[in-house]
Amino acid sequence: MPDRSPTRSWRRAAGAATAGLLVLGVAGLPASSAGAPAPSSLDELVTWGDTAPGLSNLDERGSVLPTAAQKAAASLLRAQDVTVRWNDFGTPASVSSPTGDLGAAAGDPATAARTWLAAHTDLLGVSAAQVAGLELVNSQKLADSPARAVLFRQRFGDLTPALGSMVTVGVADGRIAYVSSSLTRTTASPDAAVLTPTQAWLRAAQNVGRDVVAGDVLDTVAKTGWTRLQVAGFAQEQVARLRALAFADGSVRPVFETNVVDVKGGSAFAYTLMVDAVTGRVLHRENQVEQSSDAVPFNGEITATECGPLHPFELTDDATKQINVVASAANPLNDIVVKILGPGGEVLTSGDLLASPETVSYAPGGTLAAGIYNVQVCPFEDPTVPFVGPGAYAGVVTTSDQGGAEVGVPLPRWTYFLANPELNEDTTHVPTNRVTGCWRVTGAEGCDTPPGSLENLAARSPWDHDFTTNLPTFTTVGNAASTHEAWLSPLTPGGLFQAPVSPTREYTAEFTDAWQNSQCDPSQLVPGGNDIDASVTNLFVSHNRMHDYSYFLGFTEANYNMQQKNLGANPDPTRENDPEVGNAQAGALTGGSPSYLGRDNANQIALQDGIPGITNQYLFQPIAGAFYAPCTDGGLDMSIVGHEYTHAISNRMIGGPDEGITSEQGGAMGESWGDLVAGEYLFSHDYSNGANPWAVGPYATGNKHEGIRDYAINDNPLTYADYGFDSTGPEVHADGEIWNGTMWDVRQALVDKWNSSFPYGDKALQLRCARGTATSSPLPADQCPGNRRWVQLMFDAFLLQQGSTSMLDARDAMLAADQMRFGGANQKVLWQAFARNGMGSDASTPTADDSEPTPGWQATGTPSATVTFAPKQGSAMAPGKVYLGRWEARATPSADTLPATPLGSSVKVAPGTYDVLFVGAGTGHTRSTLTVSAGQTVTKTISVKQNVASATSGAKVIASSPGSLNAASLIDDTEASNWAGVNETDGVDVTNPYVVVDLAGGAHTVRTARVSAMLRPAEASGDELPLAAATDDDPGSGSRFTALRKFAIEVCLQSAEVSCVGDDVAWTRIYTSPDNAFPGVRPRPVAPNLALREFDVPDTKATHVRFVALENQCTGYAGYAGELDNDPLNDTDCAAASDADLAVRAAELQLFE
Repeated sequence: MPDRSPTRSWRRAAGAATAGLLVLGVAGLPASSAGAPAPSSLDELVTWGDTAPGLSNLDERGSVLPTAAQKAAASLLRAQDVTVRWNDFGTPASVSSPTGDLGAAAGDPATAARTWLAAHTDLLGVSAAQVAGLELVNSQKLADSPARAVLFRQRFGDLTPALGSMVTVGVADGRIAYVSSSLTRTTASPDAAVLTPTQAWLRAAQNVGRDVVAGDVLDTVAKTGWTRLQVAGFAQEQVARLRALAFADGSVRPVFETNVVDVKGGSAFAYTLMVDAVTGRVLHRENQVEQSSDAVPFNGEITATECGPLHPFELTDDATKQINVVASAANPLNDIVVKILGPGGEVLTSGDLLASPETVSYAPGGTLAAGIYNVQVCPFEDPTVPFVGPGAYAGVVTTSDQGGAEVGVPLPRWTYFLANPELNEDTTHVPTNRVTGCWRVTGAEGCDTPPGSLENLAARSPWDHDFTTNLPTFTTVGNAASTHEAWLSPLTPGGLFQAPVSPTREYTAEFTDAWQNSQCDPSQLVPGGNDIDASVTNLFVSHNRMHDYSYFLGFTEANYNMQQKNLGANPDPTRENDPEVGNAQAGALTGGSPSYLGRDNANQIALQDGIPGITNQYLFQPIAGAFYAPCTDGGLDMSIVGHEYTHAISNRMIGGPDEGITSEQGGAMGESWGDLVAGEYLFSHDYSNGANPWAVGPYATGNKHEGIRDYAINDNPLTYADYGFDSTGPEVHADGEIWNGTMWDVRQALVDKWNSSFPYGDKALQLRCARGTATSSPLPADQCPGNRRWVQLMFDAFLLQQGSTSMLDARDAMLAADQMRFGGANQKVLWQAFARNGMGSDASTPTADDSEPTPGWQATGTPSATVTFAPKQGSAMAPGKVYLGRWEARATPSADTLPATPLGSSVKVAPGTYDVLFVGAGTGHTRSTLTVSAGQTVTKTISVKQNVASATSGAKVIASSPGSLNAASLIDDTEASNWAGVNETDGVDVTNPYVVVDLAGGAHTVRTARVSAMLRPAEASGDELPLAAATDDDPGSGSRFTALRKFAIEVCLQSAEVSCVGDDVAWTRIYTSPDNAFPGVRPRPVAPNLALREFDVPDTKATHVRFVALENQCTGYAGYAGELDNDPLNDTDCAAASDADLAVRAAELQLFE
């Protein structure tokens, strides 16, 4: 493996399945549904885009190498240009060929797949009997294609494996296209279980820090394959089921797969644990925080003991044969009784289905007498769940002249934002860009949602329709989504459980922009306040839009989507009852200062198929020294909602119905897939966000170009060589941006290839390719522009991957999907795009959890250019490392001129243009670019100069300000370390910390300075979070707001008359940087703001230089200063309300003649 700049050991703190767009909590502590303590310092806040706080993941299954026989079989295949990569169980992680052809596939896809596996038992390391015994889980259909991703699963005794032990075979056009697996070689059977499901769940809960005992379990019931538990103090139902867990050493243990979930009050707490069913030991832990009739509407309110009023309706003739009533409680957990009363006040019938909505029909036979009838809603006298207000309800009475049920109600309409509210922070402005979408526009007025009716084949029925009762819910509950307000506990959704209720199905509540225009005033959080009905409606609509969009890309009932009813498309009853649960304005009341658990956040909890996913959308608010968002509602930002929903998509489609994404690199891609799918949805529908269309969260964060990320998706230079580049070190949100940049290049390569036949700029065509209607699906991908082909290949590739997937596995799956869907028509441009991003055919990674992968730059099918790097200092070859990219710290070089290493000065690359960074010992960082064509041989000469401030050149730090830490790191030739000037009481803008450098070799005329404000991750204990439990002497080394912003350079020229040493040196200031030399902006400084920059300084002769920090990010930017909201408990001024003003950090000072 090529030498990398210093890095640190890292263990993921949050599972890939949990990874949300942002999480805000207390680092170093398990996330808790109980009231969270205030963070002891702002460094402990983990904000949007950082890893979720919580316990680290645990996996005791171990690893083993493939056998000699397997390696021999792989060698034979390699001679046929077949690539085999291995997993931790010593079986193939993936098998692929550049041609997409691994052999003939006779018979139906499942038979063909099993036949191929049986023919390659020597490679798989399993027997023919084991292949014959594989359980067919699903012949997964690629959307609008005859190709299949056939998924098999091992069984151990009578038990299904809880994790892994699967193999996926891509079958298309009578050929095997791709294979991926997490198979184990064992034939062992597990012991019989000793523990009960309840005992196992209690062990699991205790393992994640919840103090529960058997007496807290209030009820258990066996249903759809799970033991379901009601537990005191937990908002959600808990589950456990008996499974098997295979280990690399060949053993198989019986385990209870358990979910410990408690989502309320703004806190997202969800773990899946495998508990040994004999010993009770936790073996694996994953943090999951990702007709024609008349109608009479009525509404009212009940209490726990009192009925609502009588609602009269009239039968005007003697022809009516039936009365039907539907009523829905605002809180669907409240059990209600619906009564129909006759003209004399007698109760004709009543209904209680133990569900909401309640339905009741009265059809005694014959016709009903004309007269005034009434309907009344009452609380159930002995509810199983205590009544919780509000007691609001709404309903509709329908009558029919037919004896059979015939319910007719108006078709629904919703008012919402297509992308997000207008980006206008004026506190008197109310956005005018909401639209009203109607299920059907024919005959309806005031429907302005482009491009017309919302009705489409993916939904089957209006979004507020309940297929159980075959009636509307009259609220934001339907087959694909269930959405309510979640301001606080005890329920989750919590608080008042507010949601719009409309007997006429008009979900068009007014939006006043109360949170922004009040500037985060918590007094807005009263029943009906803070635009809550509009917010809930918007989130409900957004989830349904994502459901329908992704359905046509392959996220269907058969491929494990989220629906209350699967409507026969997946006959397994355990795979339904799981609509997306949407919590709007989560934790708004309880999650402000000081815990901030209900601010600047969004997350998705993606659980097994058949268990509802949960998303929390939060209010945004500026937080001193941590995150400077405007006062916005994240649930109104479609790029955020779409991102979170895509976590559910990728975790359901990858690794089968239950496992989800389990690897480090997979988790990073999960973050990227969320960004990409949300952005593609908005682009293809031509929904403008008012900013860069490929920024993530521009409304919520207030940043119009990058949003929350280091880079906008469409302006991203990162490559596979840059893994761990950010100041966090390896981290899924940051490293997911590597996949963002790669996928953008892949997307644009396909756009360019197909643009002449299917124009990218044809908006009407884009819409026909993205949107289904009531009578048709979108156009097939092969009739669409390149971007639709790209996103379709992405979804196809989901089905071909195992849970422990790497970026190279995902690359191969996408290449295989192209073979399966398009006959390999795009192989050349796909390989070129991957190669230019360091994921060429010669790239490698030891495992999917590795954070130090080796980049490769060669494209299969295209002649490589051979580049020899020749860094010259004068006429001499300069020693150093060559990085293809912009980053050095924690990045992997692709070449070097260091005799002691095996890397060498030459590298083969695909044609294209590359950033080049040369880092030399004593010559600093030198940037350039390289452009090569196919097959070219070129020498890249890089002119470098001596860095006279480098310790390697002989420079020395001879003094620094009091409180300085690691001052020598300022001149050590790497951005992977840094100096800190730390004060106890005064801000750095007052004390101006400094470092004095005695330049190498006497006097020099200094003309150029290169300075870096880059941060580094604090050294961690190895047990918990990467930024927690720091063990080095600078635990705040990664604190974003302490990074240098403005500096000065002062000089002294030593002579017989002038001393440059001591306290009385007469320093001459020759240069003061711009105020924004390192230009962090809202919501927070990011790594590209801080990376090394070059400054032209006045030519000055000096023997000594004093580097003076004038401002850090906290003190030097107006956007982080002053009171920015009207929350009396939340001081926002960075310098006054945090300790970020007390330290400043810089990584490099480099000076050149």
